[in-house]
Amino acid sequence: MQSIKLIRTLLLGALFFPSMVWAQANMGTAKYKLVVNKNTNDETKEIYNAYKRNIDETVKQAQNLQFELLFNQNTSVFSLVKNLPLDKNASAVKMAMIIFDGDKLYYTNLKEEYLIEKKSFLGKDFQVKTYFKDMNWELVEEKKQMSGYDCYKAIGKRYAMSKDYETLETEVVAWYCPEIPVRTGPFEAVGLPGLVLQLDLKGRTVVLEDLDLGKEVQVENPIKGESISQIEFDSIYRKRVKENIPR
Repeated sequence: MQSIKLIRTLLLGALFFPSMVWAQANMGTAKYKLVVNKNTNDETKEIYNAYKRNIDETVKQAQNLQFELLFNQNTSVFSLVKNLPLDKNASAVKMAMIIFDGDKLYYTNLKEEYLIEKKSFLGKDFQVKTYFKDMNWELVEEKKQMSGYDCYKAIGKRYAMSKDYETLETEVVAWYCPEIPVRTGPFEAVGLPGLVLQLDLKGRTVVLEDLDLGKEVQVENPIKGESISQIEFDSIYRKRVKENIPR
């Protein structure tokens, strides 16, 4: 019920938003930085102490990662900023890219309401498609100020594959801004009633660093490969991995 009231409030606000400002807020670029939360509880303390030097260097390199979102009223693309001054051959940089999703690429079709994530497996590229209606965000009334904007909280899920090929889920929290009426954001944080300015993931936070509204951008899908659903990709992954396990 609270979610329905919140959506009604946001829609009413949209009806009376000045048209010129509304149009400008529908396009632009957003840059995000990564903030890593070190977990040193009793469960992980021994591991951390054993690999402290490697972990600290990886975290240091991760803080240099910067992501960019290009968006207009119909589409958006999210990826690592190109030409960052990183030594991608360094082991710590490679680890940071893998652990903190520096190699991820997302395309969102806002008009047809779906997200595509680039995934590769055994030398083959895939366009893994998820529709907004299947994302199941929970909107709550909690809000806070970020970069001068009122942002509202939404709770969602992120899915991954375990070592036993089972689907794992973790909670994610997105902070979206109805004043910027474009339904996109960093990584898979799309489909909400406004631009996502902050995404809280397990062990890290992706937060807005710079926003350039009104900048006209052309966005096309840069992802190649077969278009499949997440369920289909997981099925292919399980099957191919099991086929390659020595018996």
